Amino acid sequence: MELSHLPAYRPVQFRTRFKLRGLAAKRKATALAAMNLGAEQMPFEPNALYRVLHFRIDTADKAAERAKWAGGRMFNLLTGQSAHFVPLYGTHVRQVLSWAGQNVPGGIAPAERYELRLDFAKLAYKALRAKLDQPK
Repeated sequence: MELSHLPAYRPVQFRTRFKLRGLAAKRKATALAAMNLGAEQMPFEPNALYRVLHFRIDTADKAAERAKWAGGRMFNLLTGQSAHFVPLYGTHVRQVLSWAGQNVPGGIAPAERYELRLDFAKLAYKALRAKLDQPK
């Protein structure tokens, strides 16, 4: 599958119908920030990054299988799963790109959510598997 026409990474775009305003939005943002405080800023150890990539790549591969029929495409749309991108925080996008042997751009914010192109995730996964001596 050729993905070179797609961007290497892109910010996650949330498609919600209802937007909270005022105090409700502030409470939601505060609760979410407290829950995700460390996850988005701390880099993974190689073993943990390997496991995360294994899960995300498997999820994208299953989304690609589902996308072959109309019901599967609808499921992917409703759940936000993509057959071409894996969701990661900015810190982890930087890690994956460096493991994939790519230049890491400077504009990636550590606490922001991005979608990284699947082929870069697979390159990093292969490099991590070789370093950690994991079976195929």
